[in-house]
Amino acid sequence: MLPEVVLSYLTQAAEEARTELPDRNSSLFLSGVLDSFALVDFVALLESKCGVRVDDAELRPENFDTIAKVEAFVQRARGEV
Repeated sequence: MLPEVVLSYLTQAAEEARTELPDRNSSLFLSGVLDSFALVDFVALLESKCGVRVDDAELRPENFDTIAKVEAFVQRARGEV
């Protein structure tokens, strides 16, 4: 599960995009919540709030396309999976 501050960031991004936060298996990019520019800020937030490091090679939209994929990425980065 992602920290509340990360979910709040996504909720605010959805509001700014004039949309709703999609369910955990729907695309954050197709919904307009994230784009390539916002991804950089989102990853910085994940690194600071989830205690993970995202290498440049991992900075691909497919790793962060849905909330479920973000959760799985954080678990892998923490060595929990």
